[in-house]
Amino acid sequence: MKNLDKLNYEIIGMMETFKKKPDAKLCNRITGLKFKYLRLFQGITAEAVVQDNKPYFNTIYDLYKFEKGIKTDVSKLFALTKYYDDTDAMFSVITDMKLN
Repeated sequence: MKNLDKLNYEIIGMMETFKKKPDAKLCNRITGLKFKYLRLFQGITAEAVVQDNKPYFNTIYDLYKFEKGIKTDVSKLFALTKYYDDTDAMFSVITDMKLN
């Protein structure tokens, strides 16, 4: 199974769990993983992201922590907007998690 497929299934499972029982930590993990998925889908390396966003990510491990949902904040979220063609795609990452 490809890494992207595995990551996508993991995100789908987490989103189902989040819809049943909302949790802040799980929300952060989903947000980070969705951005990781988009980064991998576009073929952008973690090193390139860190190099382009030095004020937000000091090391590659800061990016990994963001993608794991450990250190998620809005400034890092908006720093990643330059990697997406339209901001609607970026915000769909967040709006997909809305509760019914």
